[in-house]
Amino acid sequence: MFSRIVVAYDDSPQARRALERAIGLARNHGTQLITVVVEAHPPHHAATMGEVEEEMVVEEQAFRPWLAAARAFADEYSVQVTVEIRAGPAAQELVRAAEKVHADLIVLARRGRRVPWVPHLRSTAQQVSRRAPCPVLIVP
Repeated sequence: MFSRIVVAYDDSPQARRALERAIGLARNHGTQLITVVVEAHPPHHAATMGEVEEEMVVEEQAFRPWLAAARAFADEYSVQVTVEIRAGPAAQELVRAAEKVHADLIVLARRGRRVPWVPHLRSTAQQVSRRAPCPVLIVP
């Protein structure tokens, strides 16, 4: 049914539930699982290219324990995981990752944070579901 699943991961409890669901689907269908971590907060000031690259290295080091935990969890279920670290707006980067690998499904968590006084802002899950090239499973 699915040959490639992209799962968004940030080591939050919600993202862990999404990863669990993605691993379950990957295990049942013999699917390739691509875990995507997005650094959504690049420097806001006028940074030099060296400063941006340095910030990316620091962020990547911070992600390593998360990714090791995700890989260990997937290994428990004999699911092979590929990891991709991206920088930029989370929804946009998840959609790009899915397009790049021709994903059959995107799995991500719904955070549930709403900002009622700013109705034009949309959650990452909403943005991904509107732009995705494939079905999206939003895990509560």
